[in-house]
Amino acid sequence: MNKNTDPRRVARLISRAQKTLEEELDIKLAPFDITAAQYVVLSTLHSGRANIAAQICKELSYSPGAMTRMLNRLEQKGMIQKAPSVDNRRTVRLELTEAGRRLFPSLLEASGIVIAQYFGHFSAQELEAFESLLLKMFVGK
Repeated sequence: MNKNTDPRRVARLISRAQKTLEEELDIKLAPFDITAAQYVVLSTLHSGRANIAAQICKELSYSPGAMTRMLNRLEQKGMIQKAPSVDNRRTVRLELTEAGRRLFPSLLEASGIVIAQYFGHFSAQELEAFESLLLKMFVGK
């Protein structure tokens, strides 16, 4: 197999890209005392993709223990609050606090700067092809 088409090389590049994006996002979010990992949780809550810890774990592929620690830190920072679910009292619903909702646009802007820095030079067609190839990895999984 040609060195340039080795799937291991592609996997390493994907891993390196993820690490680089996370590190750069950590730097941009540092003034807000929010990490890249915390931003992803806040973004998940803000978008409404999930509002229960178990859903967020599944959405982000986090372990329950890591998620509990992350949620506790975000609660201590006043970014999220926990409330009993209306449907099931044993389930805890998560939501952004007023402070979290006020801060989120600044976090989103910082994230946009990082995304533009790394993806801004791609054409729409290149991004579409890139997304299509990444999604193809998950077909049948």
